[in-house]
This record gives sequence, structure tokens and C-alpha cells, in this order.
Amino acid sequence: MIRFAKNRACARAFLFFGHKNGRRQSGRFLLILVVFTAVTLFTTCTTMPLPSPTIIHSSTPSPVHLITPTALPQPAITTRDTALPPTFTPTPAHLVTPASSPPSPLHPVTVPADDPRLSFIGRFNFADPTAPTFDWPATAVALSFTGDSLTVLLTDSGNWYDVTINGETSVLQTLLNQESYVLATGLGAGVHTARLFKRTESIVGQSTFKGFVLSPGGTIAEPPPRPERRIEFVGDSITAGYGVEGDSPTCPFSVATENVGRTYAAAAAEAVGAEMMITAVSGLGVIRNYNDPEMIGNDAMTVRYGRALANEPRPLWDFQRWRADLVVINLGTNDFSTNPQPTEIIFVQAYIDLLNDIRRQYPFAPIIAMAGPILPDYAAGYVATAVRHMNSAQSDHNVHFLRVPNNLIMPDDYGCDYHPNISGQQKITAVLLPKIREVMGW
Repeated sequence: MIRFAKNRACARAFLFFGHKNGRRQSGRFLLILVVFTAVTLFTTCTTMPLPSPTIIHSSTPSPVHLITPTALPQPAITTRDTALPPTFTPTPAHLVTPASSPPSPLHPVTVPADDPRLSFIGRFNFADPTAPTFDWPATAVALSFTGDSLTVLLTDSGNWYDVTINGETSVLQTLLNQESYVLATGLGAGVHTARLFKRTESIVGQSTFKGFVLSPGGTIAEPPPRPERRIEFVGDSITAGYGVEGDSPTCPFSVATENVGRTYAAAAAEAVGAEMMITAVSGLGVIRNYNDPEMIGNDAMTVRYGRALANEPRPLWDFQRWRADLVVINLGTNDFSTNPQPTEIIFVQAYIDLLNDIRRQYPFAPIIAMAGPILPDYAAGYVATAVRHMNSAQSDHNVHFLRVPNNLIMPDDYGCDYHPNISGQQKITAVLLPKIREVMGW
């Protein structure tokens, strides 16, 4: 009631000054009335509660990035776009990036596959740089990092990998439905080096690399130094390491006994301090694969050599990504392992075609064409004929022939399915390594 009376008094006072009859009052009365009214308005009307504001809703919500975990609770009021307080200056969206804020010490740190500080060795399909795919043996990813642990994000179907961390190597066996593998824990302080090395080949299946995960507070450092020398090895199952860790010639193929890291190629590359690329598939020949029904196959090395993935015709490999200083070829066994065997003319021409393909990619790199220990003597002669053609008809004297004698002892030097085991591979290295030193001066 008191509030209501005060409101009415204020209303009458304002009306009084607006009414034209007010001018007829005497001057003294007016003066008294003015003073009285002014005091009354000041002391009474200013103490009145203001009416509640009208909330105007808009269809545009407040920006999500304005809400932080430390902000006080805000009233559920959505204002118009133009109703922001004049003192508020939003941060431009393009300046808010994950890299602008340090990683939380409470959460693991993800290193995406397209981080430029990762080192990729071997052929990959980089069509999706955030998830590159690969299937050739000896493909690898390396990094330097800090943190107490390392996890790899990998989609695979059963390939085996050598995991080398700070010089110590263990074996990773992948599973079909698993995409995260803890590679190491308890590493302690300091900068660590790691390499994930694919020891099995494309017949086991294709893989997709999606990055690494470091422990909370971990960081990725500059990549570990890579060798300046580079050798590409082009071959078949012997080069891929088929059965190399088998305990007898009669054991069947298994991922557990295949290891490209125990081959003549890996041993020779390590001996001269070179990084290697292995372009090899079990059963492949120069022009005819193992047990092909025709003497000219449709998917031999002359077809596959330029691929980024061994089992897919596209995309082609970008040879500018990795330049070989030397190429070593060890092919031909599968061309002549079963009938119908290619004729001399067919095989020699196919071998020349392969040499020319390699020469187009590496105009100045020496090429060593090996005739391996299991290759029959007549087929080794075909390889020598192809090399002589390059030397004479094409004046390419940077192509060299090497015959590896068959000095493997049965069963001591043989692993699964009569492939050279570790000791057999070492005998091949013993012949190849002096030739590499002779040709390259290494």
C-alpha cells in the first residue's frame, strides 16, 4: 500500500507540471510546490525497484569457445549477435589451434601420421597423409621423442614388426581387430629413439599407420639422423626373408619365420652403413611368377616395380621421395622353378626391360644384377646376356653382373620350404659385399 501511494504521488506530480492550468498558480505557491515536489521525487521515486528486463531470445547460440572450465556459471540467456558487451573482444577462430596451447600434463600426447618430424623408410601410399598405407617388407617409421612410454596406432592383419627403442629390439605381433599397441613403458627422462620395422611382406597383408601416442607431457623431437647411403634391393622370397628363421627345410611358411631384417640385403646394407629399400615379393619372377600357367605372367616384377603398394596397381611410387645410390637385383629363380619356363629370348628381353625401368628412375645409380645361388646355371647365363646388352648396345657400363655360387649346404643352410636360412643368407652376403665395395668404393 505504501509503495502504491508513492507511485500515485509521483504520477500526480509529473502530471501537475504538464497541465496547462498549473500556470495560474501564484509564484510563491509554485516555488514551494516545486521544492516540495523535487525533494519528494528524488527521495521516493529513485528508491523504486526497476522492472525486470525483457529477455530477447535468438536462434544463434553463444560461441562454444567462450565457455571455459574456470568460468562462473552464466544465466541461461541468449542474446542477439549485436548485444555483446562493448568490452568483449572474441579471439579469431583461426588463431585457436591445438599447437597454440601446451599439451595437458594429464593427457597422452598424440603424434599424427603426417607430423613432418617422423621418418618414413620404404614405399608408402601417402594418398591420405594422416593414414598412409604400406605392404612392402622393410618399410619402417622412426622418431625421436621424450616421455615415459610409446604407443603406436596401427591397423593391420597379422604382420610382424621389429620394434627398436634406444637400441633394444623386441617383436610386435599385430592382430586383426586391434588398432593400438603399447611399444614401451618406463622409459624415463631424456630423448628416446624408436623405429617400427615391418619384417614380413605383402602376402601377409596391408597395413595402415595412424600415428604414435606419447605419455602425458611427452614431446616429439627432431627425427633421428638417417644414413646418407641408400641401396634398393629388388628380388623375390630370398630377398624378402621367407623362412629365414625356420629350423628345417621342410617347415611351411609362417609369419614367425619370415624376417627381412635377417637377409643378405639387410646384412650388406648394415655393413656399408646404408639405408635399404626392399622391393621384393615371394614367388615373383622377372617375367613369370612361381607356378604361372603361361611362360609370360601378368603380374611379375616388370609390372610391379613402379608401384607404391606391391598388391595394388595404383598409385605409382614417387621415386623422388627416395633416391637410391645403388640398386641390387636378385631375380629369376621363380621364372624357371616350374613349367612352362620362358625362353631365353623372352627372359633376356624382360630383364633388359626391367633394367631400363630402373635406369629411368635412377639415371646415375650403379646396378648390380645378381644370379643367386639357387638360380640354374643356364638362367644365370641369361642374366649375364642382359647385362652385356646394357654395356654394349646401350653403352651403359654402370650395370654389373654378379654370379653367387651355390655353396649352400643341405640342410644346414636352409630354412622353411628350402629357402636360405640365416647362415645361407650370410653366404650370399659374403659374395655380394665385396662387389658393392668394388662398385661403390664403400
